[in-house]
Amino acid sequence: MYQPGGGPRQPELDFEKIMGGIRDGIGQVAQRLGGGGVGLAAALVVGLIIVIWAATGIYTTSPGEQAVLRLFGKAQATPVTQNGLHWWWPGPFGNKDVVRTDLVRRLELGFRSSDGVANTPVPVEAQMISGDLNIIDVQMVVQYDIKNLTHFLFKVDDPGEDAGEQRIIAAGRPDGRTLKDATEAALRLVVGQRSLGEVLAEERVNLEIDTGTKLQEILDGYQTGINIVSVQLQKVEAPAEVQAAFNDVLQARQDKVTATNQAQAYENQVIPEARGRAEQIIQPAEAFKRARIERAQGEADQFLSILAQFNDRSITLENVLQDTDNADGDEDSTTGIGLSDVSMIVAPDIDGDGFDILVAGVTVLGAGGCAFTANQVSTTNATETCNFSAAFAAQTGDLTIGESFSIAYLGNEDVTIPQFVGAGPFSIRLNNKALDAGISVVDGPDGGVVSGLDISVSDFDPSTNIVTFGIQAGEELQAGDQFTVQYMNREDLAVPATSLVTQERLFLEAMEDILPAINKIIVSPDAETVLILGGQGGIVPVPFGPPAP
Repeated sequence: MYQPGGGPRQPELDFEKIMGGIRDGIGQVAQRLGGGGVGLAAALVVGLIIVIWAATGIYTTSPGEQAVLRLFGKAQATPVTQNGLHWWWPGPFGNKDVVRTDLVRRLELGFRSSDGVANTPVPVEAQMISGDLNIIDVQMVVQYDIKNLTHFLFKVDDPGEDAGEQRIIAAGRPDGRTLKDATEAALRLVVGQRSLGEVLAEERVNLEIDTGTKLQEILDGYQTGINIVSVQLQKVEAPAEVQAAFNDVLQARQDKVTATNQAQAYENQVIPEARGRAEQIIQPAEAFKRARIERAQGEADQFLSILAQFNDRSITLENVLQDTDNADGDEDSTTGIGLSDVSMIVAPDIDGDGFDILVAGVTVLGAGGCAFTANQVSTTNATETCNFSAAFAAQTGDLTIGESFSIAYLGNEDVTIPQFVGAGPFSIRLNNKALDAGISVVDGPDGGVVSGLDISVSDFDPSTNIVTFGIQAGEELQAGDQFTVQYMNREDLAVPATSLVTQERLFLEAMEDILPAINKIIVSPDAETVLILGGQGGIVPVPFGPPAP
């Protein structure tokens, strides 16, 4: 069995020599002290020997060193790692092994180096077979230190190694033949898994990493206590006999890499430029596309809006509609106006199941907060008088354009006081036919001489639709002043082609589009039709406008 540190174990103390010296010392002391002092001298000598023996157990550990302690030959489980002065049982009971563990040691594989001399190849270690069955020379350096001193000293029985001046490993340490054989085995295994090209160039870094990993696994399996710091490939080449051919292969591969890099650089330059030019084309096209789509959508929405209005069969009522059924229960004729306040009184009834034309809806056309009499416009915040439109629908099928019908509703009519009224009375013809004599003045002037409205209804002639108004005594009216009459209106209507509002709008829009290109207009004095001549498209017909009042 090889001892830690190499070579046969040497005793720490030579007790025979010590005992001999003690006997001589005792003899000398006894001669001087005589027979009675022999016992005292012996006791002093024994005490001195014990002190000296105990002092030999003192030892120190420097930075980077550790100590493994043994008692009766058995190593303690935990090495001493603290630096400084320590004590342990001296021999023959105890022993200690102090080793520097942080020192990075070196193993050369495939070559041997020496100071001032070129590296000496060791082919038996360097030559190995790659994965594609080619012979290759690989030289490598392994750097290592000690990570477990107990394992390093006592777990592996190594014969040692003498590899020249740079590496002499005594027997009993695992970094001799054990480390070299494990390194060679790990390297051959990793090289045997790769092709020649990968070992020479492409996988050089990975080769070092994989070899170091595999080597550490082997050493840990042997419990050597060695830690692999680094694995560095040195000279990796083909055998000298085929070196020239392999150099050509390597050069070709390098040329390939260079050409690939140049092509990649060209690609990285050309593709962004092409994409930039493409974006310069795509973005205006996208903008044009969006503009066309938005314009088409706008035109479609405008057309649908006009179509909806064109299909609208609503008619604006002549007078201001009032609430007749008190649907909201507030007794206010200006609120709660709805569909039931317009009644169909005359209409076709072909199949005898009721009027073929029905009131479909009532809509206020005035702005929000509009007034119900002319005087309210001048005395309140209202800006206009309310207007109402009534929409109509067929009981079944579609309405027949031009078909006549009549409706009735309670409405307000604003009337202007004529000239030369004087003290009255005066008469005015109503715009709409009044269905009954229930005519009243709901708003008008109040001079203040007599409390209340100055104008009242005194007579009504149904045959002429003329209403006679009286004036309160003492009051004077101003020509042009307005008052409001409320009565049950009858309007005789016909189903329009489309609403008058839509006709007016279409007419004005057509004028706005066509007038800039007109250079001559011919109007027949006997006809309402207007033809416009001289446009870029030749003769351009214009939709008929609403008939003149």
